[in-house]
Amino acid sequence: MLRKYWNTAVFTIAGLGLMAPAQGDQIADMQAQVDSLRSELSQVQVDQGDNWLNERRAEEVKGLVMEVLADADTRASLLNDGALAGHDGKHFFIQSADGAFALYLSGQVGFRYIWNSQDTSGPGVDEDEGGFQTRRLKLKASGHISSPKIKYKLALTTDRGDGSVSLEAYEIARQLNDNVQIAAGLMKLPFLTEELTSSSQLLAMERTPTNEFFTLNYAEGVRLRYDDGPILINFMVSDGANSERSDFEDDESEIALTGRIDYLIKGERSQGKDFTGWSGEEQFLSIGGAYHLEYGDGRNGGGGDYHAHTVDVRWENGPLNLFAAYIGASIDSDEDTDPDRDMEGLVVQGGVHVVPDKVEIFGQWFYLDGDVSGEDEFDGCVVGFNYYINGHKTKLTTDVIWLNEMTPTSNPFGASASSSGLGLITGTEDELAVRTQFQVLF
Repeated sequence: MLRKYWNTAVFTIAGLGLMAPAQGDQIADMQAQVDSLRSELSQVQVDQGDNWLNERRAEEVKGLVMEVLADADTRASLLNDGALAGHDGKHFFIQSADGAFALYLSGQVGFRYIWNSQDTSGPGVDEDEGGFQTRRLKLKASGHISSPKIKYKLALTTDRGDGSVSLEAYEIARQLNDNVQIAAGLMKLPFLTEELTSSSQLLAMERTPTNEFFTLNYAEGVRLRYDDGPILINFMVSDGANSERSDFEDDESEIALTGRIDYLIKGERSQGKDFTGWSGEEQFLSIGGAYHLEYGDGRNGGGGDYHAHTVDVRWENGPLNLFAAYIGASIDSDEDTDPDRDMEGLVVQGGVHVVPDKVEIFGQWFYLDGDVSGEDEFDGCVVGFNYYINGHKTKLTTDVIWLNEMTPTSNPFGASASSSGLGLITGTEDELAVRTQFQVLF
């Protein structure tokens, strides 16, 4: 293209030189043609220059893309050869490429508003209380070390009052074979189903006052677990009910033994992790029972010997769920001034999804006889609903709890049947609390 214009220009200029003697108007015409050719030549040079520049830029961009892809391949190769990280749908995790080491991180947040009304008397007594509460704020870690057969768990929690952080539980476990596992640490004693169900998987906002009265809660000890599918057996030797973390010389019990057996009649054991039924799940039916024996240590203020037993049944079918439990316990006091006690309690609860997997209404009834002087029997009920935004991971719960009669005194081997953790203050007759909680699991 350029050669064409150059040749034309050269011949035109040569022609001008040969025609020098020609007339002036002919020279002027020839000059105009030369100017026009020069203009066209300049434009062609510009166009050719831009095309060259665009081609060069395209080559540079192409080279840059190749470099980025090569870098990505290198990083992927390094990741496959080293640690893996991400979210598996349940937990954040870090794991070695060969699967020998793993760390899973999760957390729980339960933020709520409570309005409480008590039946009290006296001048200047405010019978109504209301306010916000951070009921639970937990960080959990779990995983395995050097092999999936060597497992560990750790849970940190904050106090709902002052926000201080403390160790809630931990355990180190060894899977001996497909059926048997041994674990040691600070763990929940295998006794009440309500207590053993995670607080994030409950039907109502809180466990019942009956559960709180009889709960054995956390203790340091060693647990042996046998699981062959339908039958699950847990047996634990510990420092005693509600002993939590304690030095060996301060334990209030000489020895404590706890055993529980669960028999799965229908369904999958994973369905028993919560109290609700979900769409697509098969029918679930399970029965269980447990026994606890504890001998008090008089040197450290042990309150005598304690015997406790329970039996429960759970059923789920589509949108429906039911649960019932009976608990009995007795205290053989070492002190003449402390009478022996025979206590018992009942819990019945049920729920139904009115909007599948989204809106669930539920009700609870609980009863307790603490076997102390005065009005020691009481019962109560809870009614409410769950709105599942994303299952238990993100849900809103609102319920109302009402106590009838007088709450008995605390169980020295259990806990108090009423506490601010349940939204209760005095545990008096006709106490009522409205509770609303937003829960997030991550």
